[in-house]
Order: sequence, then structure tokens, then C-alpha cells
Amino acid sequence: MNFVEEPKPRKLTPELEQRAIEFHGHDGPFMTIGLRMGITALEMLDCKGWFGLNCEVRLNWAPPDSCVIDGIQSSTGCTMGKKNITVIEQPGVEAVFTSRDNKSVRVKLKQEVIDKLKGSMTDEEIPHSLIKEIEEAPLDQIFEIERG
Repeated sequence: MNFVEEPKPRKLTPELEQRAIEFHGHDGPFMTIGLRMGITALEMLDCKGWFGLNCEVRLNWAPPDSCVIDGIQSSTGCTMGKKNITVIEQPGVEAVFTSRDNKSVRVKLKQEVIDKLKGSMTDEEIPHSLIKEIEEAPLDQIFEIERG
């Protein structure tokens, strides 16, 4: 078996975003949220990605919320196929990441951010400014983060 040797990037780069767009099929604020959630977990848990990390995503399992899942898969390498990502249907958008050494971090999207995004999006149009806001926002403006 050939394993990836380099760790997953721990910052949002144009290359990471492009790979995520190709995986997901389009860009969008909820996918970008998933990218940032995953990057935050890799950094806080000092994980390489792909293996040695599990993620439990808790959200409404329907678009646009579920787009977060593809962002997390793209940024962390946790995938449905490896069964190191699971989804639980519940209100809100959050993910709990657990490392091989049982350290964990919970990253929850603030409700006011969810409300703002959903109030600004339509099925036909996603303002690019929303994606840019999510890309550039300080973590504490969009997430509640808790170490476990």
C-alpha cells in the first residue's frame, strides 16, 4: 500500500480550495466552513491527516449544511470510505475531531453565522462575498471551539 507522506496543509490555500471544489462540484460558504473546521482540528490536535483522526459531524444532513462534510473530507482526509468520518443528524453545524491519542476538539459554527448565510443564499445564487467572508474571518467570529 502506498501512503501519503506529507501532512495535510494547515492553512486555506488556493490549491486546497480548488481540490475541494473539484471534489464537491462547486464552491460555497458551507464547504469553506468545512475546510476551515478541518484545518483548525489538524492544527489544534497536531495531526497529519488521513489516518489517526476521526470526525463526527453533527448537522442537518441536507444541503447547504451537509456541504460542510465535503469540506472536512477535503481538508482532513477523513473519509466515508475509510469510515473515520460519521454524520449525526441534528440541528446546528458542528464537528468533533478526535486524534489517535484521544485528544479532541469540538468546532461549532455559530448560529448567527448560519442564519446570515442562509438568509443571503438562494438555490440559484451564492454570493461570492459570503465565501470570502468565511475564508477571512477570525476563527472566534465564526466558530465556538472547545478542547476535550
